Amino acid sequence: MKKNILKVSLSMLVLGLVIVLSSCSNSEDLADGATSQNGMERVSFTIAEKDYEAAVGATGTRATAQPQTEVQDLGDGWTAEVSLVPDTTHSVAPKVATRAIYGSSHYTIQAYQGGVLKGQTKGTFNNSTFTPDTGDEGNIILPHGTYDFVCFNDKVSTNGTQYSVNRADAGTARFAVKRGVVINQDPKQYVAFEMKHVGSMVTFNLAFVNCPITGEYYSVMQPGITYVGWGEYKPEKPAERLKYTIETAPNKIPEKEVYDFSMDNYSYPVMGKENFSVNVEGRNTAYSYGIFWVGSKLGIYNNNSTSYYLPTSDCGDFKLTFTFGEIYGQSLVGKSITVPTHKLVEANKSYNVKIKLRMSKNMYLFKDGTAGFLADNPSKTPIGVVIDPYAHLAVALKDADDGGTPPVWSYSNTQESSSPVESFDDLFYNGGMNYSYISSSNPARQLARDYYQTVGFGSSSSAVIGVDKVWYIPTLTEFLKMGNVLGELEYTVPTGDPSNFFAGAPLNILKSINMTRFNKAFTDAGGTPPTNNAYWTNTECKGNGTYYPQVQVSLGSTSCNLRGQFKGLTAKVRPFIKY
Repeated sequence: MKKNILKVSLSMLVLGLVIVLSSCSNSEDLADGATSQNGMERVSFTIAEKDYEAAVGATGTRATAQPQTEVQDLGDGWTAEVSLVPDTTHSVAPKVATRAIYGSSHYTIQAYQGGVLKGQTKGTFNNSTFTPDTGDEGNIILPHGTYDFVCFNDKVSTNGTQYSVNRADAGTARFAVKRGVVINQDPKQYVAFEMKHVGSMVTFNLAFVNCPITGEYYSVMQPGITYVGWGEYKPEKPAERLKYTIETAPNKIPEKEVYDFSMDNYSYPVMGKENFSVNVEGRNTAYSYGIFWVGSKLGIYNNNSTSYYLPTSDCGDFKLTFTFGEIYGQSLVGKSITVPTHKLVEANKSYNVKIKLRMSKNMYLFKDGTAGFLADNPSKTPIGVVIDPYAHLAVALKDADDGGTPPVWSYSNTQESSSPVESFDDLFYNGGMNYSYISSSNPARQLARDYYQTVGFGSSSSAVIGVDKVWYIPTLTEFLKMGNVLGELEYTVPTGDPSNFFAGAPLNILKSINMTRFNKAFTDAGGTPPTNNAYWTNTECKGNGTYYPQVQVSLGSTSCNLRGQFKGLTAKVRPFIKY
């Protein structure tokens, strides 16, 4: 929560400190020892600007349903998994604010007694300074008694005791009321305001689960040694620069909110509709110094769009409709996604509409080296399932041994790779390709390389993977990516000491997997799923002392087990290829 403390008697009191910063040389500061006269108080105020809070539960005046996930068939092989969830990015514990706000913020504070305005003050926050308006004394002097106070910024309009906000200002308007405040303390008294947003924030998160788009940077601020830069990117191919609209039917969205102070109630006299367009583009922070430049490629895995609404807007009225674009040649134009949960939004709350877009048809690698859908290539022989068409990454339809004896990795306990992993973070996040070359002396890797003889595609070369179309054993991260793309695999990353794992103890990381979908990706093309057996990965670990185990992984309907195994044990080989 971003807090800003306003001392209306022309000073700023920083929260958590006892230092009073004078904002004007002729200010009269009650906190410096001035006393009230004839029962009159010069009232001071504190203002805390509160961040959006995650919405919890369902509210509303119509029949409501608890948050739910719904799978929607969009047709032509596209599906969308949709849910309305709290936006947890705004639910972190508030930090103590010891800084002024950034930019400028103008507030009005009014004091009422018995519905009659008794005084007001106006002023501007600008970093660490509060400056009263010209002609304003910067304070409110009140007789002892009970008062109601109103505080609001310039995005709130007033007409007597009515306060109104237009939807265009829902994201920036702030408003607070405090009733029944007793003013009777000598020599000073504070009234604290917690300024909340009048509107709510709704974010639509569109994730491309198994159909990431190749993007490129078109605007990059190069990072330096002491600062992190950022870049803006868009889909590389013009046909894949998706566009969609967020819309509602007419008369569904409040366009104006009116708060009647005297009646203490809210009304929404003007209703309208939502209709705004979104381009699938984004911004990415460049944490690696200097490696991003205009034209650099990256994968676009999701797209966020955020809008702000007045309370009582119903999330169930929103619809996302694609108006332009395709992915992998599969058009999305005209396909619509709706929100399955009715939820009336509340002031200062944030909501996240999560949409997981999936292409239900799998792409395949064919014997002639091309890739596409089975239905579009009836005369071609499939040899692999495509995991990432942009990276030209595919997994073989069958094991390399095809029912034969599983091979050992090697007969060595010593280090064989250039970068063995030493922690769980390295294992799951930083584990790249341990080997750039396919060694003919390693039994498991030799078996993978020779797979080209079985399927009639590939190379016998021992050159760099991805250059000469060699079949190879995947790293652990590539194996898990296969599970995620083909079977929606979700897993937990462990923490702590990995020594037991390095010593061969099993580690079950499975959260969930759609095993039916995963297996079908292979059996549809006459293949055999890589399940319920231990498989070698191309990931070496640094164990205790001079022991360097190799990672084995097995995938099933109830487990995804990993082991750091002695290399002289056996496991199956499922070849991958960069075609």
